[in-house]
Amino acid sequence: MFQYFFTYDADIPKGLQVDNFSPTHFIWLAVTAVVMLLLISIYRRMNGEARRRFVRVAMITIIVLEIVRESWAAIIGHYDFKRHLPLHLCGIMIFVEAAAVFSNRAFFKEFSYAVGLPAALMALITPEPSGYPFWNIQYLQSIAVHALLALIPLLWICGDGFRPNIRALPKNLALLAGLAAFCFGLNFLLGSNYMFVREAPADTPIQLFDRLVGWPWYIALLLVTVFVFWLFMYLPWELAARRRSVRETKAQLTDSVH
Repeated sequence: MFQYFFTYDADIPKGLQVDNFSPTHFIWLAVTAVVMLLLISIYRRMNGEARRRFVRVAMITIIVLEIVRESWAAIIGHYDFKRHLPLHLCGIMIFVEAAAVFSNRAFFKEFSYAVGLPAALMALITPEPSGYPFWNIQYLQSIAVHALLALIPLLWICGDGFRPNIRALPKNLALLAGLAAFCFGLNFLLGSNYMFVREAPADTPIQLFDRLVGWPWYIALLLVTVFVFWLFMYLPWELAARRRSVRETKAQLTDSVH
């Protein structure tokens, strides 16, 4: 079972990898969802200080896991600047969410919700194909990191009363575009594919976009997808805020009459 636990994908025999939407993928995805729901439930029962410690421990765990991944690749002699720099979107989100957790600044929280949450969930639902079996340090590290990246914004919403602000979306879009432009240039220098703006990864929705319109036009479809995600992620909060405002206005008018 653990024969290839510390083995790099290039050294693992073909046919042992976990395929997307295979039984193994669905099982660990379901278990991950249950664990996340359990942690959210536990978090909601904590007091303020315990919650702060919980989120910080979750964030430190992400950082440690990323250091472990980078160190493992270097130790076994397979570190590759084209693959292992933390410059995919979820790798970048490690820095952003760390800034949000330790600074408590609203902008970093907004970006973590608007960009980090859907990116991490998509990485769990449609992970980039690899040659790794389930019992491999890289595969398990990826599950844990992406689950924790998705968990932290959910904890803010479900436990801390954080409410997304639709007015922050232009800043979120500007930062996301800036990161994509940076990776676009870096990819041509390194021959890498960070943020998947140079090539569509196989067996993912991005590949479907690539088949439809080709490169670089699939990047525009990705942007449209981002807007669709944001519609579903922000519209309910905006409608709820407007309903609250209407109720409060009516209550004030009623009080003034009486």
